[in-house]
Amino acid sequence: MKLKDLKNRKVKYAKIGETNSDRCFIVKIAIIIIFFLLIVRMGYLQIYKGDEYKYKAENNRVKLVRVDALRGNIVDVNGEIVATNKIGYRLNYLNERKYDEKILKELSSLTGRTEEYIEKRIKYGEISMYTRENTIMEDLDEETAHKILERKNEFPYLSVETYFKRKYIEDESASHIIGYVKKISNKEYETLKDEGYEDRDVIGKEGIEKQYDSVLRGEKGFEYFEVNARSIAQKTIKTKPSEKGKDVHLTIDMRLQKYMENVFKERKLVGSMIALNPKNGKIITMVSYPTYPLNTFSSIISSELWNEILYDKRKPLTNKTISGEYPPGSVFKPFVAFSFLEAGLDPKEKFYDDGAYRIGEWQWRSWKRTGHGYVDLRKAIIESANVYFYRGAHQYGSDIIRKNVRNFGFGKLTGIDIPGEKSGLVPSPEWKKKRFKEGWYTGDTIIFAIGQGYMTATPLQVAQAYCILANEGYAYRPRLVDYISDENNKIEIEKEKTLEVKYPKEYYRLLKNAMIGVVEEKNGTGKVLRTEGLRIAAKSGSAQNSQSKETHAWVAGYFPTENPEIVFVVLLQGAGSGGAVAGSVAKAFVDEYLSLYKKK
Repeated sequence: MKLKDLKNRKVKYAKIGETNSDRCFIVKIAIIIIFFLLIVRMGYLQIYKGDEYKYKAENNRVKLVRVDALRGNIVDVNGEIVATNKIGYRLNYLNERKYDEKILKELSSLTGRTEEYIEKRIKYGEISMYTRENTIMEDLDEETAHKILERKNEFPYLSVETYFKRKYIEDESASHIIGYVKKISNKEYETLKDEGYEDRDVIGKEGIEKQYDSVLRGEKGFEYFEVNARSIAQKTIKTKPSEKGKDVHLTIDMRLQKYMENVFKERKLVGSMIALNPKNGKIITMVSYPTYPLNTFSSIISSELWNEILYDKRKPLTNKTISGEYPPGSVFKPFVAFSFLEAGLDPKEKFYDDGAYRIGEWQWRSWKRTGHGYVDLRKAIIESANVYFYRGAHQYGSDIIRKNVRNFGFGKLTGIDIPGEKSGLVPSPEWKKKRFKEGWYTGDTIIFAIGQGYMTATPLQVAQAYCILANEGYAYRPRLVDYISDENNKIEIEKEKTLEVKYPKEYYRLLKNAMIGVVEEKNGTGKVLRTEGLRIAAKSGSAQNSQSKETHAWVAGYFPTENPEIVFVVLLQGAGSGGAVAGSVAKAFVDEYLSLYKKK
């Protein structure tokens, strides 16, 4: 285009309005609209959303810090503390499951753990569903914790949390009674959050710690701080101190508990031993051996140790006293004897025992191959003559046995005050039909009468049944807690009569006389229990064991017979003779009890 053409070209201007006044009007309207929108927005933020943003602003200015409560102590009957608290440190990883080689090396160097261990904890550690923190170490040592806190800026992906860590004075003693605490799981939190639990709490997992968690845990406090823009505390606005949990006082005597656990350990035995006062149900000793380490279980347990315990054939995690279900063998016979007496048996009538009971081509042998000769009820108990009970079972049938042994608590929970109890089994034709699709045979009845076959019981159930013998007709709920206390109050746990049976007094006296004979007569199977100056009533027994060639060994009884203050039961897995092996363990308890309580 030429220069002259440019000069001659007319430029057209865009117009907002036809006149200047029109254009001014449009600009004013635009300004008014903008201001209106700003006013509406301000109104929305300050009026409609005012409370919300005020709350957020206050939360930026004010910080809430929860103050954990000290967990209550667990104390034995003599005032000896068995569980208390110390300061613990928890290491949290803030990147959930993301990591790299640099982080693994840093964490390994800091904690002294291998990179493989750290990697596994990051990959499989439990992440809080609310804070998204991944707890990789619950038992961080104090020196390492302070080192990390001092160099916090170098490790923005870590936080150290202090908490009250449980301390068990005797690490492996009474572990099945006491239980342990551990961080609440996500599943537990969802169940318990409405009861005031938080997702970082530790809670009781087994034993007394679990059963009495709501009593032991106390009440958390809090502190409100005003902070600056850097979240540094400037002043305290409001505080509420935490309240320590209540102390739980056991009925257990830890002197006897540790002594008897040592007996099991030295003799390499597996099983249970329980002793309680039949007059109130207070348990003074309850051994389940082997035990397991409580302080380790309250922290992160290594996979190697966990597998070692989990696959141990002795099953150390099982509380054998309340959860072990075993055929009771001959310690069951006194209760079968009640059934025979109810059915009309004359206890003085004698039957000849040649070593076997026969029905057609079938026969059931006695433990004594040559038999026991002429036997009445008393001799059948003293010498544990199986043939006498085979004959009675065949004559009177299984229904009357089943009915009467249930009166003594077999096949039912005792209601002991820790979780995990099992009910054992009193078998019936209906149960067998459902379980095996088979009918009930005469042979089932015959071996039922000597506590074999499908019949099972826990050592605790046997102890409760012997309490009824000792008290001549009743038993109290077995319990491990005597009372609960804080600085101002003491809450007694009342004894509770849970079983009462109506049998003639002569039945109890007849059985007591026979069980004294078990200990004191030369043919008695419990001679090892003889103790100068003390009369003991007892019954020993052996029961077939599908897990071993050796039988389970039992002994149960009470003393002193004139006014019983202790009922005891010993069950040893695959140990052989009840009278000799289980009886010697019971004798060790009797001697130590008499020594400690100055009765000897």
